Amino acid sequence: MKKYVIGMDIGGSKTLCGLFDEQMRLVRVIQRPTDAELTAGEMMDALDAYARELTRGAGVPLEEVRGLGTAFPSHVDFAAGVLLETADLYQLNDTPVREMLQERLSLPVFVDNDSNAAALAEHRLGAGRGFRDMIYVSVATGVGGGLILGGDLYRGIHGCAGEIGHMFVSDSTGYPCGCGVSGCVESIASGLNMAKYAMDRIKEGAESRILDHAGTISRIDMVAVGKALAEDDPLAIEVIERGAEYLGRMFQSLYQIFDINIFVYGGGVTKLGERFVSRIIAAYRRHSQMEYRYPAQFLPAELGDNAGMIGAALLVK
Repeated sequence: MKKYVIGMDIGGSKTLCGLFDEQMRLVRVIQRPTDAELTAGEMMDALDAYARELTRGAGVPLEEVRGLGTAFPSHVDFAAGVLLETADLYQLNDTPVREMLQERLSLPVFVDNDSNAAALAEHRLGAGRGFRDMIYVSVATGVGGGLILGGDLYRGIHGCAGEIGHMFVSDSTGYPCGCGVSGCVESIASGLNMAKYAMDRIKEGAESRILDHAGTISRIDMVAVGKALAEDDPLAIEVIERGAEYLGRMFQSLYQIFDINIFVYGGGVTKLGERFVSRIIAAYRRHSQMEYRYPAQFLPAELGDNAGMIGAALLVK
């Protein structure tokens, strides 16, 4: 009986590959850099090589692998196994990943969005265990999410459900976003754009320890903001309060639409901790109509950077 599955989380800068047994225990993991300049064929060749390297290093014949699940930062046609539009790996737009990898590996291949995969993992094996319905939200370089409705991952008609980072929340603020508008959540409250806001405020003359930690304006990121936040820097507080306000509005809208009050949150920016997350929750409560009756639970994700890889493996039937 084939008892192993492979999960791959292909990000803009790194690819995580894991081999799991039938109990979803991690047998072996490898991490490799992602070359965003590769053509579709070259990328599939690389993933083929990673799968073989992974199994070979574990002493597991490829013939004992039941299937391969992949997660990409992309809109995905799940039924067809095709990437539609990718933000970080533009050369892979309209790539038939399933067909190309099945041809190379002679394995069943499953393809999904990275946030969907992370949502699935947190629901089955992480913070969302035991809940029938939940919404997963990642606040990192961008803002993403996944919807679990009735115990199943909900992808929508075209596979684009859960793109919560592109919910429109303001017509007066936000940086230009890859989705084509400014004013969506990601254009304001992603790690990238919160850091841009800090840069702009310093260029305007604001004094801040953020610059001391970054060294130069061009190197300002959320790590520098976080260090300044720990020192009660006024601009760092302003940056996270602004981002938290719009994330709180987003959570309130999600609650109103889906009547779901279980939110699992993750992503690098949430590692700023309670000072950031508590402000998001406070903003949510300010805007919520039903919090007094059906309080929301905000649960930190449990699977960390492995969530996408684990979720990809869970796609294998």
